[in-house]
Amino acid sequence: MSAFWASRRHFLSAALAVAAALSLALPAEAMLPGRISVHSREAKRVEIDKHGITVTRASADTDSTAITVGDDVEAGPVRVHGGDNGTGIVRLFSDATVYSGERVDGDVVAVFGSVRVEGEVEGSTVAVFGSVDLRRGAVVHGDAVAVGGVLRDDQGSRVDGQSVQVGFLPLTLGLPGLPVVLSMIVLAWLVTLFFGWATAALFPDRLARIAVTSSRRTLASLLLGIASGPFTCIATMVLLVTVVGIPIAVLLPIVYVAVLYAGQLAATYVLGCKLTRRRPGSGGVTMPLVSGSLLVASVFGFGAILWETPGIVRTVALFFLMLGALLVMGLTTIGAGAFLLSRAGSRPADIDGSDTGVTPAPAPTIEPTAPVAAER
Repeated sequence: MSAFWASRRHFLSAALAVAAALSLALPAEAMLPGRISVHSREAKRVEIDKHGITVTRASADTDSTAITVGDDVEAGPVRVHGGDNGTGIVRLFSDATVYSGERVDGDVVAVFGSVRVEGEVEGSTVAVFGSVDLRRGAVVHGDAVAVGGVLRDDQGSRVDGQSVQVGFLPLTLGLPGLPVVLSMIVLAWLVTLFFGWATAALFPDRLARIAVTSSRRTLASLLLGIASGPFTCIATMVLLVTVVGIPIAVLLPIVYVAVLYAGQLAATYVLGCKLTRRRPGSGGVTMPLVSGSLLVASVFGFGAILWETPGIVRTVALFFLMLGALLVMGLTTIGAGAFLLSRAGSRPADIDGSDTGVTPAPAPTIEPTAPVAAER
């Protein structure tokens, strides 16, 4: 314990020595208008500012020595940089706040977080996947930028540069962002259900064969789906070189998009079959499509709802949004590969869509004829 207190005294003595060296190196007028404060358990406080060195007694109740650094102080070769008041502020997965009466010389940046300014910022305020909130009395000498969030400026705030807000939706029709996003998710879900039902009604056999192929040969479908994109681009460029192939080159991307969407519907149907514990190609197509597409829509909707909460919750929201995007990309890639492996749903031949809930056209029947008695 005695060694501990001895080290504390040595620390205070060293701080006093540094203060004395700074005061002797340059006159007090040559120092920048900053301040260094050294507080110790022995109730002494050492301050260095433009007026010189001041050692006073203070009421310190803490058990540890603390050094408080204010604005930048420069004395000859010695330079002490202050905290947030002297440099910029950068926050990752958290919010940044400049309180009233504070002044930040640099920029204030928050990534996956929001920025709230009540004081003065010499640089710019930037929030990536967050919002910028400028309260009354806030002064930003640079730009105010909100990417993936909302830029709010109260009356009485000032921005000398540009105010930029970049959202995920180019047009919200003056409505709040969350209701618009949720409405688009519900609309996409209904469109998926409609086209899935129409595909099952028009091509029941082909839908069943594509779904079975994606379920039985998932890895092969995934690899072929990944390779189909670059192959389509190369084939389009090659066809554009030839004069005869220009019409095909124009139609090829459109056909490929149709293949991707048809494959996504088939893979979503298989996902719904897994959720409802049905064998692909058997039973109705409505419940598997509703279950599979509802799961994908729920992931996006949950992420959109969490996105409205700043801080660490926004990181969780980003996880759900990325999970939903990966789920859609995976279903589309596997379905497109299964579409090509099954040759547009023509194989395997032992699979039909008679159990997909769509009644096929009845086969023509031949009435048996009575045997005609031979004439004698």
